[in-house]
Amino acid sequence: MENFNIQLLDKTYGIEPQENGTFRVVEGEDKIGVIYPEVGEMGTEWRTMDALEEGFVSQIGEIISEHTR
Repeated sequence: MENFNIQLLDKTYGIEPQENGTFRVVEGEDKIGVIYPEVGEMGTEWRTMDALEEGFVSQIGEIISEHTR
């Protein structure tokens, strides 16, 4: 899968899919964090091990899901 951009809250973020199923999130040249989907009780839940707000991770994850369908 190739890199792509998404729009959230008037900002553009670069999404760089990784071979291990994670997604690197960048803003300009700066890495914001890495997020990944996990199957949960309510379907796909998006997680991170970085210092990112849970709501932000969920929103980015939903946009990635829409893009990759």
